[in-house]
Formats: sequence, structure tokens, C-alpha cells
Amino acid sequence: MTLPVNIQNLSAIGSDEVGVGDYLAPLVVTSVYVEDHQIKKLQALGVRDSKSMNDKRICEIANKIKDILPHKTIVFENKYYNTMISKGLNAHAVKSFLHNKTMSELVNLLSEYPEYIIVDEFASKENHFKYLNKLPKKPDILKKNLYFAKKGESVHIAVAAASILARQAFVEYMANLSKQLGMDILKGASSKVDTCAKNIVKKHGETVLKDICKLHFANTKRVI
Repeated sequence: MTLPVNIQNLSAIGSDEVGVGDYLAPLVVTSVYVEDHQIKKLQALGVRDSKSMNDKRICEIANKIKDILPHKTIVFENKYYNTMISKGLNAHAVKSFLHNKTMSELVNLLSEYPEYIIVDEFASKENHFKYLNKLPKKPDILKKNLYFAKKGESVHIAVAAASILARQAFVEYMANLSKQLGMDILKGASSKVDTCAKNIVKKHGETVLKDICKLHFANTKRVI
């Protein structure tokens, strides 16, 4: 089952995530519903893949998107992420869980079930279902009209809008975490992030790591 050639002009839910490769940041997943008559307005607002915009511009556009589009965002803190990983799940399984949850909750907000639900592809649809079926507590699995698309933000503007809202939530969380810990918390997983994590341990103790980092990253061995 493939998307129609004119999918970019049709109503659809788009779903995307950020924070996958960030050691000290949460995993954030957002789903957004865009009706066909709203597409031109979003284009006029400058909605496109969040990776092509700076954080200031993302936050400006995100606030406008929130005013006009039904959406659902989950900021999945690392203390919950680590719990799932400790149960033998991998990062893809966590993403499947979160995408399924945000999309399902968004669908429940709509008056009609959407004809197209597009996920920015992180795994095949078949593997997505396998991950969900292997969860310790199997959720209700959204299957109808579900599509996985590579570079989903270029397939439908709903995915681009989702990436923007997810990024805004990510940026706001990181700003609050920096304020809470009294230091700038860095994104990514570089050697500079290792140094940042070591400074966190010096200031707040080693036990704080299990709540704020992705423990299975190689960074943890370098930090402790």
C-alpha cells in the first residue's frame, strides 16, 4: 500500500520525533493533523523540516501551528526511557511505543478517522508492529491508514509541522533542565557532552544520571 502521488495536497496526520541521538535530552514525539484547506496557510507560515531552521524560528512558527492544528506531544524523560531499555527493549521499540501513543491520542480528538497517517520512517511498518507486540504491556495498536515514509517532512507538511512542535518542546525542556541543574546542558553525544555530564555528576552526584541521560549510550562509560 503506497501513498497517492498527490498526497501533499490531502488531509493527513504527520508524526515525527527528536532527541534520539541526544545523551542528556529526552525523546520527544509529536503528531499533528493537517486538513487539506490548511496546507497553503502552513506553507505561508514557512513550515518545513525543523532541521533546516534555528531554534528561535522554530519556536515562533510552533506557537502559530498550535493555534490552528490539533496536535499531541509526549516529552519522554530519560528516567522513563531507561526503564524501558532496562526491560530489554531497544530505542526503536521506545519510538514505536511513543508514536503509537501520540497518534492514537490525536485520532481520538478528531471527529473523523483520517485517511492518511504518515510517520517519518525510523523502522519498517512491519518492525514497528513487532516492537509494539513485544511491549511488556501491549497497547491498542493503531494500524488503519498508517504509512511510514522516508524523509516524511518532504512527503507531507503535517510531518514537517510535527517536527517543529517536537523540536520546540525539546528546546523548552532543555532550557528548563539547564535552569534546574544550574548549568548549560548540551545537546548531542559528543566529547563536550561527556564533559557536561561529568560536571553534572560533580555538582549533583552520580545518581542523577539515571534520570537525565540515556544510560545505554557509550557516553556513560566515559562519564563514570
